[in-house]
Amino acid sequence: MLIPRGLLAADLARMPSEEVDVLVVGSGVAGLSAALAVPPGRSVLLATKDRLGHSATRYAQGGIAAVLDLVSDSVAEHVADTLAAGAGLCDPVAVRTLVSEGGQAIADLLGRGVRFDREPAPAGGDLPATELARTREGGHSRSRVVHAGGDATGAELERALTEAVRSEEAVRSAEHTFLVDLVTAGGRVVGALLWSGGRPRLVRAGAVVLASGGAGQLYADTTNPPLSTGDGIAAALRAGAVLADLEFVQFHPTALHVDGDPRPLISEAMRGEGAVLRDGDGSPVMAGVHPLGDLAPRDVVTRAVAARMAATGARHLWLDATAVPADHLERRFPTILARCRAAGIEPTRQPIPVSPAAHYLMGGVVTDLDGRTTLPGLFAVGEAACTGVHGANRLASNSLLEGVVFAARIGRALAEAPGALEIPADLPPSLAGVENGPAHLRPEEAGVVDNPARSGLEVGYAPPPGDPNAAGPGAARFPAAGPGATGPVVGTGAMPLGAGPGAEPGAGTGAEPGVGTGALGAEGLRGRVRRLMTGRVGVVRSGEGLAEAVAELERLNGVLGDLGLGRRSTASGAPGSGVFEVANLVELGRAVAELALRREESRGGHWRSDHPAPVEAWRVRQTLTRSAEGGLEAGLLAVPAAAGVCP
Repeated sequence: MLIPRGLLAADLARMPSEEVDVLVVGSGVAGLSAALAVPPGRSVLLATKDRLGHSATRYAQGGIAAVLDLVSDSVAEHVADTLAAGAGLCDPVAVRTLVSEGGQAIADLLGRGVRFDREPAPAGGDLPATELARTREGGHSRSRVVHAGGDATGAELERALTEAVRSEEAVRSAEHTFLVDLVTAGGRVVGALLWSGGRPRLVRAGAVVLASGGAGQLYADTTNPPLSTGDGIAAALRAGAVLADLEFVQFHPTALHVDGDPRPLISEAMRGEGAVLRDGDGSPVMAGVHPLGDLAPRDVVTRAVAARMAATGARHLWLDATAVPADHLERRFPTILARCRAAGIEPTRQPIPVSPAAHYLMGGVVTDLDGRTTLPGLFAVGEAACTGVHGANRLASNSLLEGVVFAARIGRALAEAPGALEIPADLPPSLAGVENGPAHLRPEEAGVVDNPARSGLEVGYAPPPGDPNAAGPGAARFPAAGPGATGPVVGTGAMPLGAGPGAEPGAGTGAEPGVGTGALGAEGLRGRVRRLMTGRVGVVRSGEGLAEAVAELERLNGVLGDLGLGRRSTASGAPGSGVFEVANLVELGRAVAELALRREESRGGHWRSDHPAPVEAWRVRQTLTRSAEGGLEAGLLAVPAAAGVCP
């Protein structure tokens, strides 16, 4: 599969441009926090593809995990829980950084006006409630998850941080503005080509911060909004940045099983308050599966749900919260109860139909502890970034924390190196890649391994699947894998819920022979990608199914030109953001399927029916980058040992 350097062949030399010190792409918790963290005296442009306040963050229910009480909790315990959930692939230094700075992150959010829920005031007293309320979620050994509005934490964060951004004179916002491509000069990122009002817009910047979120729209069943199409990750791939861990997709086990895009999330916190997963006979699903039962890590619960659905032929299971006092449910989960009631379900008296849905992408653009990517001038934060804290499976409620903590670190890094924000005036911006510098930089070439957290990492190109021990700094490059590149094949492992609620029979099987993709249009092609990914690269995977996905995505990539991509245009006749989104989904889907096909084991969010056990030799992180010729090159990152780093 050849990936073009840019989606739109615009002539940047002839295009008017504007300049800003820092361009932030995305307005979720990570983007808003990054814009607010930029050093004083610097100009910021915050570009968002929708409106401020509309992002995947607002859908977050559970809360933010942080150690706030060193008597009943500890940094070491939160670190241990995160490492356990990550199934052996977390970067322990990144994890400890995240956890140890969590308390300050909560304090900063309180200072920004976030109204976290508090424990009720003592009965009969005149003192107001002061202690933050905390709950427990899957994978956590302690109650350390703070929340807001009961189950509306994301919405409250969006409200407070959006208000803070709007009050900052140094921060301008550009709504309904789409990131098309990153612009380079002299081997570094110097801005971006945006799309706004039906026209391209060139912005030169001293630094670009990708906070553009994940790619939940790769799947037909997802809790992510339609805007989650991985635009920043795909743009970074085209520019030559190193990506990692893309095969690890977290499927939330309890999305409301109703028609909808996205599907409403039923927070894990409900199980933390006593709800129980049951099958159609009323039997508890998690009994005897894991010591933590219904509060096991998400990947464990999701696989158990998928297995019970497959065994019984059910399209969904049930989350039973009827034993939880009704007044507590009303107070703690007002958003969930409202969504269930809108679907004709009364959670206080009847169980809730639930099934898995794509929820979070553990992989993204590789960064160091200060958000620097392998391309100078480019930073990444939030779900678009891959800091190493999530490993193969994200611990519940660590995602919002990650966005706040690492956004603050980006701000401090920019303050400590003010010269890094200088825009080179003598180099013309380009989408050509190789004309002005290296098409891509490996981590060791870009200085990422100079960070103490990355010392000792060996970076090399991966061997063929099945022999990960052969990798090393001197290992040879290899061509992208295609059908038949893997070992034994046992079934497709397609999920019964395949194509999503309400879809036509058989839609989840992936390829649909006999239908010309060029005639589908952008929305038709998007739907085909989503059905293919759900059916072949979903909760349960196999070598055969993944090879089929790779082959079909190769074919779909070949017809993207039929949608008008790659045309040289600086006027309104060029394709719009819907077409750009489809191209991003095809490219990222291919990347996810590629790394999933290579990883011949089961670990965390990656489950292979033909390789159902973890393999110690595969306890390495896979990377992916675009070569100068446009091909995909995979590599490996060693996982640093936790000894001496985490108590």
